[in-house]
Amino acid sequence: MSITIIDLEGTEHDVFVALQGGRLHAMVRCPDEATFDATALSVGLLEHTNPAQPAVIDPETEEVLQEAVEASGPLKPVKHVDIERIGKLVLKKATYDDKGNELTPPVVDNRFHANIWLGPPLVARGLWKKWSIEWTRSGQDVADTNADEQAKVLNSVELIDPATVKSPSNVML
Repeated sequence: MSITIIDLEGTEHDVFVALQGGRLHAMVRCPDEATFDATALSVGLLEHTNPAQPAVIDPETEEVLQEAVEASGPLKPVKHVDIERIGKLVLKKATYDDKGNELTPPVVDNRFHANIWLGPPLVARGLWKKWSIEWTRSGQDVADTNADEQAKVLNSVELIDPATVKSPSNVML
């Protein structure tokens, strides 16, 4: 279910996230996985497995003792973040006759879908409140949703109201 939070000025905002057992759940959809990865990396939900290393410089001679190393390697969620990469969604399964011939093709949403959970330590810090308010207030309504979903898009990433999803693709137990 989406929730109502109060900002620093005392104004109530309904935001498209849910709190479940001390964890924050957000459902997102992007044009593709690369958009998701770039955005999640930029906001600190993902990090490279090999972090960046600054250059080591001798303070007296200013000689570079070790060159800087850029972050590299596969992406992984940061501590206290769980991400379930769903990808494309089958909205309606294909139908087949008794001989296995396809009668109607499946209906597929080809956009990239993901579920994000912030663990209790991150939820307690409260930083999620600012971005969830901003996304819900400044995001544009999404016209191309599935079924009765409501979503807001900001910077090519859609935040889906979990209260409007009738058949979630995955849930945290």
